[in-house]
Amino acid sequence: MTCAIEVNHVFFRYDEFAMEDINMQLHLCEHKALVGLNGSGKTTLFKLMLGLLEPDEGEIYIFDQKLGRENLWDVRKDIGFLFQNPDDQLFAPTVWEDVAFGPRNLGLPESEVGQRVTEALDFVRMTDLAHRPVNQMSHGQAKRVALAGILAMKPKILFLDEPFTGLDFPMVRSIFDIIQRLRDDGISVLFTTHNRFFIENWADSLIALKEGRVLFDGPTHKALNDAEVLEQIGDWDSLKREMAQKRVYDDTQ
Repeated sequence: MTCAIEVNHVFFRYDEFAMEDINMQLHLCEHKALVGLNGSGKTTLFKLMLGLLEPDEGEIYIFDQKLGRENLWDVRKDIGFLFQNPDDQLFAPTVWEDVAFGPRNLGLPESEVGQRVTEALDFVRMTDLAHRPVNQMSHGQAKRVALAGILAMKPKILFLDEPFTGLDFPMVRSIFDIIQRLRDDGISVLFTTHNRFFIENWADSLIALKEGRVLFDGPTHKALNDAEVLEQIGDWDSLKREMAQKRVYDDTQ
């Protein structure tokens, strides 16, 4: 087994939008960037791989198990999904209770629940805030707590939706280090981003979607030399030039 996820010739249609002949692999321990402009199908692909949507055609395999209604809940246990906005994910009265929710929902004994919560909070360095109300944290702290809640479930795959959005540099570095340690633990990661810096420094490979189709799927270094792919993620050099030109224009006003 070399794949954590394999998507084979998947078609999905709703209203006027269609995803057509989607093929993708996420290998064991791989960090893969999923990019595309708004409306390209990134969220739909996430939902298909989570079993929240069912393909019209094609097959999706999670660790060699074909995803279907009969095994949906068992397969989904292997996948953790971090929302872009952690407020959509946190709901318990305190940090400890929120992280404990998932393991308790698995029916684990309270002793194991406590151990998993302790380990997860320690992993994301949030132990000191274990008893803080979830609505009294910064955005970055909430992001780490949401991630701790996922890790307490012991997933083998992580889906991260714009994991660095709204974070200052120290918090970005903190999340970056956490995900790097997860790679060392053998977890595969698929993440969305519009930031070329994170793609260059974090992604082993990249899949680009355009209007519901796969535009590119391959190594990061090849993706960043493809002009059409750069249009989907934003050319960082062009952006810097535009910013510099804007500063010059503003200085003359």
